[in-house]
Amino acid sequence: MSRRDRSAGRNTIGALSDPAIISTLTGWLEASGARELEILTEDGGALKIVLSPGARSAHALETAPEVRATLPEGCAIKAPMAGFFRSTHPGGADASPLASEGRAVEAGAIVGFVEVGPLLLPVTAPEGFVVAEIHARTGDLVGYGDAILTTESTR
Repeated sequence: MSRRDRSAGRNTIGALSDPAIISTLTGWLEASGARELEILTEDGGALKIVLSPGARSAHALETAPEVRATLPEGCAIKAPMAGFFRSTHPGGADASPLASEGRAVEAGAIVGFVEVGPLLLPVTAPEGFVVAEIHARTGDLVGYGDAILTTESTR
């Protein structure tokens, strides 16, 4: 495993022997899937954590409660990449837009496409909502993260 030398910077993580720091770093190491971490500081401090195969800390055994993300009122659905927006599939027989203002959209539904060369990237609804406003029209050049449409809650 390659070693990253951080000795040029200051020790900004506090005392390396602090159990809370070691526990936090171990949790991050497990979450990343890495097996080893080594930290060297300018003042000569060092910390090396090596996880045994199959070992899991108490942090990993805790299960987080399932939380369902909901879109806030007026949330923007954004372009996944820069390209040209298409409100319909170019090969589709139906020329009507996939999303229009006031229309209810189901979770997972495709509300448009971003065309990048020969690729069509779908713009999908993360959950059900009503389309409040359309910001991009067919043929518009959109950038990564540009708002395609704004939502309003279906509840």
